[in-house]
Amino acid sequence: MQLSGNSAIAGFTVNAGKLTEALDKNPILVTALNGIIGYEKGAAIAKQAYKEGRPIRDVAKEQTDLSDAELDRLLDAAELTHGGIKA
Repeated sequence: MQLSGNSAIAGFTVNAGKLTEALDKNPILVTALNGIIGYEKGAAIAKQAYKEGRPIRDVAKEQTDLSDAELDRLLDAAELTHGGIKA
């Protein structure tokens, strides 16, 4: 079956809330912190967040001394797509 144009996505809408929730819980986000907290600590945060179904940011806030502003800056997924990890 061949689809033409954008008929495959007609009527498709993005649930931004669900998308943000899934992104916030994605263990790969912790790589943005590894340069500051180290790989081992980052891996522990990712594992705990995944196991508990919690956002990376919440677990990182509990297990590091990073400020809210620093976590916001480092874990800004949109910003990460524009140039990688911030130190």
